[in-house]
Amino acid sequence: MQNPLRMIVVGTGVMGRTWLETLRADPRWTIAALVDSAPDKLNAAGDAFGVPEERRYGNADAAFELAPADAVLVVTPPETHRAISVAALNRGLPVFCEKPLASSLTDGVAVLRAARQSGALLMVGQGRRWLPHIVALRDAVRQGLIGELGYITCQFRVPFRFGGWRDSMPEVLIEDLAIHHFDTIRFISGRNGQRVFAHSFRPAWSWFRGNSCATVDLLLEGDVPVSYFGSWVARGPRSSWDGELIVAGSDGALLLREDETIWFYPGESDTPRPLEMPRLEPVGLARGLDIFTRALWGETLPEPDAEDNIHSLALTSAAVASSRTGLRVDIGAHLRAAGWSPARPRPSRNAALPRE
Repeated sequence: MQNPLRMIVVGTGVMGRTWLETLRADPRWTIAALVDSAPDKLNAAGDAFGVPEERRYGNADAAFELAPADAVLVVTPPETHRAISVAALNRGLPVFCEKPLASSLTDGVAVLRAARQSGALLMVGQGRRWLPHIVALRDAVRQGLIGELGYITCQFRVPFRFGGWRDSMPEVLIEDLAIHHFDTIRFISGRNGQRVFAHSFRPAWSWFRGNSCATVDLLLEGDVPVSYFGSWVARGPRSSWDGELIVAGSDGALLLREDETIWFYPGESDTPRPLEMPRLEPVGLARGLDIFTRALWGETLPEPDAEDNIHSLALTSAAVASSRTGLRVDIGAHLRAAGWSPARPRPSRNAALPRE
């Protein structure tokens, strides 16, 4: 049997520990080191996952310098993603970074540039892409089941209390949640954004300090409109985590309501039939880790990589900018203002780590 790959995990909070469980369940991986600036969290995770004290670090630079590793998993608050990811990439270490790629579009472009310059693999943890119902929607749209794409609507209504750093985010709904929905819409439609007009707000009863609701009008490539509403302090009926999503086309529509079932309405009919789900194995975070692993070995492409995901971050960033200014934001101009330019094809030196 080949030697397990070695992962440095940066961040041992709730999501970090969830990823640690996923790593522990995958025999292809071992935990090379843990990093966290909070000693109590670091030591609790180290004890729980059997990581010796000498492989527990208070900062990422020390871990990258001293702990032999094959990759880095970044599971920290968004404002730290740029510094940690760039430091790893500059050492030639492949990076698997939880969403968002960075806390701002400018920082995201800087991370993307570091990946381009280093040639190291960089994958972003947009976990909704790894679920059967999202893959089923993408396949149905791209195989032409509903004909020419006409419009998309998405309504998210879930009251949720996180605690921690999310409670003080200025634009918690758009930046921490809507990026999932925006990425899902891009993934399903196969289209990037053209323009954004958004309004975010904080209802009087909100337990978040920042804006916990938003309405967003997107225009995708090919002039396909998207109407989006999200609330993390919802009253009344609740949606699923992927929202109540309708994708309408010339030959019918698709409805996602409960995450587990997709309804297909053919033509003008209002009588639907369920859409068959693909059999994905594994699913969720385990699927994300599997894709990253096989991408390291050169067997598949990362899903998504930073070249793709920068366009989801751009939608999020543009929505925040529009909400603050009250103006429509052109996505292409917004990307260029952040320093982005189209990629030039080049081989990745980490595209195929050897199987020992």
